[in-house]
Amino acid sequence: MKLNSDTFLGKFYQFGEGVLFLFYVNLLWVIGTTMGLLFFGVGPSTVAMFTIFRKWSMGEKGFSVGKIFLAVYRKEFWRANTLSWLMFLFGMMLIVNLQFFAVGNDTWNFLFKAVFMIIFLLYMIMLIYLFPLYVHYQTTFKQYFKNAFLIAIYQPVRTIYLLAACFTLYYLWVTFPIFIVFFGASLTSFIVMWISYRTFARIEYKQSLLQEKEDLLQQPIVNREGMTT
Repeated sequence: MKLNSDTFLGKFYQFGEGVLFLFYVNLLWVIGTTMGLLFFGVGPSTVAMFTIFRKWSMGEKGFSVGKIFLAVYRKEFWRANTLSWLMFLFGMMLIVNLQFFAVGNDTWNFLFKAVFMIIFLLYMIMLIYLFPLYVHYQTTFKQYFKNAFLIAIYQPVRTIYLLAACFTLYYLWVTFPIFIVFFGASLTSFIVMWISYRTFARIEYKQSLLQEKEDLLQQPIVNREGMTT
């Protein structure tokens, strides 16, 4: 029996499907992370999870979640691990510098701490964008980090929107920690990917408009006498 999505039962059924979908993807992420002994499993599992939510954000339906997760996990295993370890090492470097770097002068010490805090904040924002960028575009690691930084700078409203969503989720996990076990990774990555995909689509739309304008300006102008100028 097919339920009408406009009815209460139909909406309840869709909600139940969404909850089960998030639980299933979260379970796959946990299994994939465990298979990689945590240190080598987080990266490929997260990439596979974001790939699934990218498809969902783009409106694709009816695909095999398990098959796609496993295929992406295998294909991106080493590259995803390289990305995740680069992120981890850079983050650890910032934390160590923030904790132990100090100079004799209190004023300079405060300024250095403030600079490191700003850099760390930018790092956290870049961290949020990196996995969505990784699964949406095919480019180099250098470009992933560069594009994540540029989006954070040139899309401040969208970035604030994304950060607000992440802080809301953080409050939810702190208030109801039991939900982390069932939906922690999947719900977080879904919301991050959903917002990020719309940010990417907005940027691509603006780029297409600029390209159309550039192509139009490059076209020869023909006057009434048929002469090009």
